[in-house]
Amino acid sequence: MMYFRLGWREIRKRPGRAALTLTSVVIGVAAVVAVTISTQSTRSAFDAVYQSVAGRSSLEVAGPFGTTFSESLLPKIDAIAGVQAANPLIQRRSVIFHCDRRVQLVVMGIAPERDREVHDYEIVAGGPLAQANDVLINNDFAKTAGVKLGDEIQMTTRRGLMNFLVAGLYSSQGTATTGQGAVLLMPIRSAQNGFKAPRQLDLIQLVLAPDADVDQVRLEVAKLLPNNVSVERPAARSPMAEETSLSTETGLGMARAFSLLVALFVIANTFLISVTQRRRQFGIMRAIGATRMQVARMVYGQALFLGIAGTIVGSIVGVIFARYLNVAMGSLYETTLPPVKLSVRPFVIAAVVGIGTSLVGAALPARKASRLSPLDAMRDVLPDEIEGTSRWFIASGAGLVLLAAGLMALSAAGWLPTDFAVWSSLVMLAGIVLLLPLALEPLSQLVATILRPWLRVESRLARQQLLRHRARTTLTTGVVFIAISTGIGLATAVIDNVQDVRNWYRKAIVADFFVRAMAPDMATGLAADLPDELDPKIRTVPGIESFESLRLVSIKAGGETAVLFVRDFSDEHELEFDLENSDLPAIRQRLHQGEVVIGSVLATRLKLKVGDDLPVVIGSATHPFRIAAIADDYQAGGLTVYIQRGVAKQLFGIEGIDAYIIKADHNRLEEVRAALQQRCTEYGLLLNSFSDIQKSIDEMMSGVVAGLWSMVVLGFVVAAFGVANTLTMTVLEQTRELGLLRILAMTRAQVRKTIFAQAIMMGLLAIVPGVVAGLGVAYLINEATLSVIGHSIAFKIHPQLILGAAAGALAIVVAAAWLPAERAARLDLPQALRHT
Repeated sequence: MMYFRLGWREIRKRPGRAALTLTSVVIGVAAVVAVTISTQSTRSAFDAVYQSVAGRSSLEVAGPFGTTFSESLLPKIDAIAGVQAANPLIQRRSVIFHCDRRVQLVVMGIAPERDREVHDYEIVAGGPLAQANDVLINNDFAKTAGVKLGDEIQMTTRRGLMNFLVAGLYSSQGTATTGQGAVLLMPIRSAQNGFKAPRQLDLIQLVLAPDADVDQVRLEVAKLLPNNVSVERPAARSPMAEETSLSTETGLGMARAFSLLVALFVIANTFLISVTQRRRQFGIMRAIGATRMQVARMVYGQALFLGIAGTIVGSIVGVIFARYLNVAMGSLYETTLPPVKLSVRPFVIAAVVGIGTSLVGAALPARKASRLSPLDAMRDVLPDEIEGTSRWFIASGAGLVLLAAGLMALSAAGWLPTDFAVWSSLVMLAGIVLLLPLALEPLSQLVATILRPWLRVESRLARQQLLRHRARTTLTTGVVFIAISTGIGLATAVIDNVQDVRNWYRKAIVADFFVRAMAPDMATGLAADLPDELDPKIRTVPGIESFESLRLVSIKAGGETAVLFVRDFSDEHELEFDLENSDLPAIRQRLHQGEVVIGSVLATRLKLKVGDDLPVVIGSATHPFRIAAIADDYQAGGLTVYIQRGVAKQLFGIEGIDAYIIKADHNRLEEVRAALQQRCTEYGLLLNSFSDIQKSIDEMMSGVVAGLWSMVVLGFVVAAFGVANTLTMTVLEQTRELGLLRILAMTRAQVRKTIFAQAIMMGLLAIVPGVVAGLGVAYLINEATLSVIGHSIAFKIHPQLILGAAAGALAIVVAAAWLPAERAARLDLPQALRHT
């Protein structure tokens, strides 16, 4: 308690410095809380879809995605010992239309008397499914979509738009209720009719008796199943959902780590300044009997106080920011995520991070304070400050750089995930900061020489002051260094990757129009079937030069979860793959002969090359395919397999259409567009042109770049706080010295120039190596992506980016020096001479 009181006294004595430390903790904690809550919300939304479908089932019998199996299996499975209930389902993605609103959802065709054994829901309005055209809709979703009991809705099916009546509203705690997670219930016979699956099923859910052996029941069920049907435990989350959310979560985690790293250096620098100013106080305490541990506890007590306060404030800010981040994530995934739900976990992590960061940041200053002898403490300048930082400071930096370099090399070689390259870059930057004292003297001399024509005397005084406090200068410069190197590194890597994506879609997405009911759901991989009768109506549109259908199927390829793209490949003129120096007509012929084209990411993970065999598993059916080509691909994360439709139907029975890909006579584009739009309106479908797709991709990538620059600006703002704090402390320490110089004819303008010279010098000391380090980080990140995306990303230097970041960082640093410079220029001379 005594150490808390002493810490509080120091905070009240210097509120500005305490506010800086508190702000650093708040930023770090807020980032942790916001990212953790938003990530949990996204994952829970994906999980809710699966939980709502799985219910109490222990096993699921399912065919390959996009195929069905005979319902004659149902009575046979009913008879197996240990099976308490078997629930048949038709499960499809679809779109409903109501009052000019278009909403995507999951349709579940159920047998109500059996479904009650698996799913818990209560009808809160209306009645059960009694008629063939009755549907039940979740009550919360109905409120969101504006659907009321007794309303008539239209729904897309393979038979076109069909009319249904909202017979009831249900409530279910385990069912997703908004956006793409909404679940609509309808009679199974109606679903079989609408989706053209007579006497067929997509799924059978099994609820087992309490004493049943799950593995034994699974073996017994498997004996009854045909080759293309399998029995598995219900999935908690689809692999597609994992792949979709992984890159976003990695980016958010990167921003979180960056905030914490900057906060750590700002806290360390702030407490180091505090220790330097309080050295006489610590010396007196040591002289009258205080132990080293007691002195260290005083510093830790203040850090703990600020850590607790920063955790509380940061948690509140984080919750507020999480709400906005949740909306942004929903926009990215093209859905409405459930409202933010608070749990204990984010705040436990926040407490560990906030308090831990404060204590770790105070470790070096506490060590310096505890090692002060009374004699050294009474001197005006500490020998340690003159001689430089300790050897362990340099050794720690060298160790971090070597560790990071090793991790990056392993990541680039494909032995470690690419995440290690990104995280290792932060570790390397921290190590470089700790090595800065080795180059501080020659670099400061170089900067002073550059400034000498304009600030001859001032640059010399500024350099002298910076070298007098090497550790403090290192940490302050380090904050600016991390901000600019991380900003330039990430920005360069992202811009290079964005350009690579643009080069890809110009080769791989060359159709003029795309017709679809909806985009594939991020959480389940399901897409809505297009009406079968649409095919001949589109083929008759005048001006169409080529016409292909597309079906997406979730598969296992060589043990990896992938997406099978089933296409006609009927266009004799073009083959839409990003391939270098390949014989496209020969590849098309090999596709029609039963070979496949795979994405570069899948090829890299499985270490495959052209001519190798790739085993594809759909349900329990397995077939090896010879690889005709490997294409650079960004669809489905590059985990893609392309197969000709006839081959897929013959081997796996895959039918149905998710989208049409259309190329038209460019002299008749508007005529074709109008005709297609008329047919899409008739069936409630979406028509997208190539320019629409291009605009969507560009907007998404522009949002990524904008978000990145926001993070860079945040880093610069935090760095500005650090510079302002250091310069303010410098002015306080130089009060007597500046007073003497003013009496000896130094003007106020020269005093200001001296302080600004220190700021410029620290800025240039950080910016020049920061630019070099940033470009190095970008190059290493690009190299590390080879093991992930299967092809190299061309590294390019972007002069405008470098000049803009450097100018922005220098401007912010100089702006941060304005208040300290004014304070120094307006010193009261008599009071300054009395200052000790």
